[in-house]
Amino acid sequence: MCRLRRRKLITDTSGAAAIEFAIISLVLVLFTFAILDVGFALYWFNRAEKATQLGVRVAVVSDPVTDFLTTFSGTQGGGTAGTSCSDANGVIIPDCVHPDITCTAADGTGSCTTGVFSDASFRKIFNEMRVLYPQLSSDNVEIEYRPSPVGFIGRTGAVADTFNIVPQVTVRIVNLKYTYIALGALLGLQPFTLPVISASLIGEDLDHTTAL
Repeated sequence: MCRLRRRKLITDTSGAAAIEFAIISLVLVLFTFAILDVGFALYWFNRAEKATQLGVRVAVVSDPVTDFLTTFSGTQGGGTAGTSCSDANGVIIPDCVHPDITCTAADGTGSCTTGVFSDASFRKIFNEMRVLYPQLSSDNVEIEYRPSPVGFIGRTGAVADTFNIVPQVTVRIVNLKYTYIALGALLGLQPFTLPVISASLIGEDLDHTTAL
């Protein structure tokens, strides 16, 4: 009798469809949540990318975050005012070369690798970036000035003897974390760090006073 019941139980397939549906449903739910999270991650990555593009456009027409660029004119090394910063091959000449300068505001404290940090200049750029990415923190933003072959030794802006050398400006968003919306709560996944996002442009007058 027991052997007969055991054989009948083994061959009984009633309820198999419900079990299969439960397994497939779990996989479909996880797959749907994964699509949602990937979509949101790409959306916010695109927003951050647009924020860097806006930030660098503001930076190249605004006062530099470091005061070093307000005094460096290329004449300190003996260069002649009016000389192009590029040679016949389009390469930057030594008199126009200055250190790469990176400015950050980590933990609310601003600093530049060279020169004095301007909080007003940094905030002007940062606030425009937050229009497109409201969750952005000042810890996530780096602004870099590098020498470029554009401009002339002794070039002057609206204020005499200031903003002489035209730098290449790069705005970066770093250490930006994405928190899973669906899979985080379901699977306990920890936030992951997005790749570094950057945009670069050659500086313009670096001394305009109009509101942006």
